[in-house]
Amino acid sequence: MSLLILAAFVLIAGLIVYRYSKIAGTIFLTAPVAALAGWWLLASNHYFVQSTPLHQEALGGFQLYEKVSQEQLNEAGTFEQRKQENGYSYLTKDHVHLSTDPAHMTLSVSSGDTEMATASGLTKGDDLAKAKALYGDHFYTYSEMGLGEATVYVDREHDISLTVWSQDDETVSGIWLSVVE
Repeated sequence: MSLLILAAFVLIAGLIVYRYSKIAGTIFLTAPVAALAGWWLLASNHYFVQSTPLHQEALGGFQLYEKVSQEQLNEAGTFEQRKQENGYSYLTKDHVHLSTDPAHMTLSVSSGDTEMATASGLTKGDDLAKAKALYGDHFYTYSEMGLGEATVYVDREHDISLTVWSQDDETVSGIWLSVVE
C-alpha cells in the first residue's frame, strides 16, 4: 500500500515538475521506471548474486568436470545416448539427463523423476528450507512454466550452478547441477 502511495506521489510530482521544465520532469518521471528495471535485473540475474561454494557438489555420483565412466552410466540405469555438437546427451526413462563434452567430461546432470541426492544430501521431496540451510541465502529465483519455481545457487570461481526446482514453493521437485556457460 505504501509503495502505491509513493508511486502516485512520484507520478504527480513528476507531472508538476514537467510543466515547468520538460527535461527535469522527464528525468523525474523515468527515474522510478529505471530503478524498477534495475531492481528486476539485479533480482533475477546470476551475475548479481553472491557466490556459493559448489566445487565439491555432485548429483547421483556425477561430479562436474569429471570424466563419466561406462560403469557410472550402468549404475545409474539404461541411458539413451545422443551425439550433439558439443558432446553427448544421455537420458533415462526416469528423465535423468546427463550432458558431457566430447571427452565425456560431465557438464550437467538433472535428477529427473528419481530421488538422486546431491553430495550435501539434498534430494527430491526434501523441504526447500533444507536447501537453504545447506547452501545458504545467496541465490536468485525465477519461474519456468511446467517446472515451477527455480532457486539457483552460483559458484563463480568454478563456473557451477545448482538449480533446485519446486512446484509448491515448499518441496524440492527436482535438482539440476550444471556448468555455467
